[in-house]
Amino acid sequence: MASASHRCPASPPARCARHGPGGGRRGLSEPPASGSTEQSGQVRSAFPSYEELSADLIEALDQAGLFIEDVRHHLEPSVGERRFECTIRLSSSEPPARYHVHLSFVWDALLTYIAAYGAGADCDLYHDDDEAEDCPHHQLTPQPFVELEAEFVLGDGGYELHDVAEISSWVETVQELLAKVFRDEDRPSVHVGIASLGSTTLVEKFTAEHSWLLDFEQPPDVEGIARQILTALRLVPQLADRLPI
Repeated sequence: MASASHRCPASPPARCARHGPGGGRRGLSEPPASGSTEQSGQVRSAFPSYEELSADLIEALDQAGLFIEDVRHHLEPSVGERRFECTIRLSSSEPPARYHVHLSFVWDALLTYIAAYGAGADCDLYHDDDEAEDCPHHQLTPQPFVELEAEFVLGDGGYELHDVAEISSWVETVQELLAKVFRDEDRPSVHVGIASLGSTTLVEKFTAEHSWLLDFEQPPDVEGIARQILTALRLVPQLADRLPI
């Protein structure tokens, strides 16, 4: 999810040498009073852009030593909503590769509009020119919100389930393992997808899902998120010895 309550123009897209467009610099910088900050010769606006956030994420994951693949940038032209997603695995020297993470966030139409046209620009959609000058939104600092979502894939589908009751023990095992990485009140939710084919019951999906709310009041700790994902990915292969899936 993503939303905003206003902010100011976007910076040019960043580029990561290893992953092409959408890669970039380290964390979102704390903007100075002037409304922009300069990094490595590039000016970054006080209001973050989609390109900046996706670039920061990719660079943080890369620096953590994670393998990043299938990076995608989706755009809904009719409304300006954008979506980032990628798949993350441990490096090839740390098998098995079947355990991976799908990471994504949505950059909604309002964020796109404000990043493109500036703080208070959305008020122009609802006011006449003379009324827009007096709208208090022009004096407010817009505050974006983005929900970064991670889906940890914990097993291959197709396992034939002989006793539905055993799922509860699977969930408990996963939660105990991930408790080493996530706090109790912030532990990922475990999801099990089941398909019934006549008298056969198959497990089609077994994942743990987690999200981080980025409010940009402070620069998001994307490096910390990358380290948390790395630690969790190194732990989940232990499930191979504890679960049949």
